[in-house]
Amino acid sequence: MLCDVMKTLHDRGLLNVKGGNASIRGRGDYIWITPSKQPKHRLTPDDIVLMYFDGRYVGNSPPSIESKMHLHIYKTYGWVNAVVHAHSPLTTLVYELGLNVNVSDFVESMVSIPCIDSVGRCPPGSEELALSVREAVGKCPVVVLKGHGVVAVGRDIYSALNAIEALEDLSRAVLVKNTYSSAVQTHR
Repeated sequence: MLCDVMKTLHDRGLLNVKGGNASIRGRGDYIWITPSKQPKHRLTPDDIVLMYFDGRYVGNSPPSIESKMHLHIYKTYGWVNAVVHAHSPLTTLVYELGLNVNVSDFVESMVSIPCIDSVGRCPPGSEELALSVREAVGKCPVVVLKGHGVVAVGRDIYSALNAIEALEDLSRAVLVKNTYSSAVQTHR
């Protein structure tokens, strides 16, 4: 599943070859997480890293640089079974421009995204980012990381993936609508 999700994200242009990460909760105090610095569109099950809640891991590569963020979320929210982090360029741009994003504008986003929160700029892989996202997930299952991307959590990996895709589609529509509205106002 993780390999499929990462390939889907890459194919949709939601992350670059070595960017982004995803994880799934195991049946104990561990997760399965994507590796660091590996081409995400070519991952195989053998590449996925087993990581324990205490930070130990087993795998051919170290876990994602964002593993702290994943672990903080899982340790805090027992209902979360999957975390997906993409670099969603249009969503990132919409939030950088300060445009209004209303999930009720489109059926898909309304169904897939209960709400969206955002966090300020934090260094990738930092404890500051991990704690900020953990706190935001307590409010909304989809979190925009300013200048960085999106994190979605869910009861399953495909719900989290679907939320990220729905938000990117909504962001595309917001940008088109904003561009169209600006062009109409300019020509009046």
